[in-house]
Amino acid sequence: MVNEELKDKVIVTELAGDNILIVNDNDNFKDKLFSLGLEKVGRYYSVSTPVKDVEKRADLIRKLIGIGALFSDGKDWSPSEIVSYYRDKGLIEGHYIRIAWRNKQDFNITIE
Repeated sequence: MVNEELKDKVIVTELAGDNILIVNDNDNFKDKLFSLGLEKVGRYYSVSTPVKDVEKRADLIRKLIGIGALFSDGKDWSPSEIVSYYRDKGLIEGHYIRIAWRNKQDFNITIE
């Protein structure tokens, strides 16, 4: 992340593949992310979870929502689209926070 406003936030950048990637530049959620099974890999927090293990993925998404994570919006099964899909399927309830990027410094945050 580049924007100073987001340095204390947890942003989910990848949910579609077997590796889930999360950014938390300030590491202020480090202990919480470690407790969720993620490990620090470079600037990302990562966990390998098979796409077919829908319940485990839904559980992790619920926990990320619980800590106020922002789910990146975009094309081709972005994290935000996956959360919306899981919610439509009844695997997740309630609202989540979506972040849509226009560029590195310009973004829009909405509650979905």
